Amino acid sequence: MNRRLMLATASQALALLALAGSVQAQTYPDRPVTLVVPFSPGGGTDLLARLVSTKLEASLGAPVVVDNRPGASGAVAGAYVMSQPADGYTLLFGTSSTNAISPVLHDDKMGDMIGNFEPVSLVANSALILAVPADSPITDLKGYVAASAEQPITYGTFGVGSTPHLLGTLFASESGADLIHVPYKGSAPAVADVTGGHIDSAFLTVTALTASIKDDALRGLAVAAPERLSQFPDIPTFAEDGFDGLDDAGWFAIFAPKGVSKDIRTQVSDAVRTVLETPEAQKEFANLGVTAQGSTPDELAQKQDASVALVKGILSQTGIDVFK
Repeated sequence: MNRRLMLATASQALALLALAGSVQAQTYPDRPVTLVVPFSPGGGTDLLARLVSTKLEASLGAPVVVDNRPGASGAVAGAYVMSQPADGYTLLFGTSSTNAISPVLHDDKMGDMIGNFEPVSLVANSALILAVPADSPITDLKGYVAASAEQPITYGTFGVGSTPHLLGTLFASESGADLIHVPYKGSAPAVADVTGGHIDSAFLTVTALTASIKDDALRGLAVAAPERLSQFPDIPTFAEDGFDGLDDAGWFAIFAPKGVSKDIRTQVSDAVRTVLETPEAQKEFANLGVTAQGSTPDELAQKQDASVALVKGILSQTGIDVFK
């Protein structure tokens, strides 16, 4: 085969591959799409994923089925999605924990939960609230720091290496507060202990603390978010009190296994943004304690990179041992 013929054959092959990719994107989806959730049914992430899947069905024009595969901080779900064809029919409902924090903290156990996935779309941002019992003499963040100088203050989270643990450690480092981390196996026991006065404070998600704050059992001191929350407009952000770097509290997003075409990822991303922009979706997400927000694949990639950088920065700045 002469050189000219070889070049012509190669060009034809590339053209056919490009055409095949275009046709695939044009016909996608022509069968159900599976959204794999790395946590058990009934939890906050699962409820959010099911809300998203229901709304995506109409926008994508195909059923979206939720498949729960809990275990190993998301590694079980990640391994399953990575094993599936890169055709856009199996997607991962990831979080800042599964696709940014845990891969940094436990890279030996997580597999490559960053490099083996393609970003599709951000779905929601979550926030954390630092709260104390309603009868506590501490009424604001500066008083919280001052009180810790008299006696170390305990704060509960839903686990070692969790977002509130990392951000709590960063806050202690920046403020000079003397804080003792108390990890729990979930938010519910932490809420029970802070309302019962067994620990001094709790640093948990809005979802976990909303009922207790609204019932005046707890008092919110500060929120880890870019701006004040609509449901708690009287609670200032950490930044307002002079503590930066605590606004990236967590996020939920959709990822595809590596190799899924940009056209398909953009199609899903467009569908997500379309359904999340409606007032109805905004309200439903707010009821779950999160802020609905879609994104382009590139914007999600930037968000993920920022979270990874934040975790590495906290580990470097504080010297925290996440295994304690």
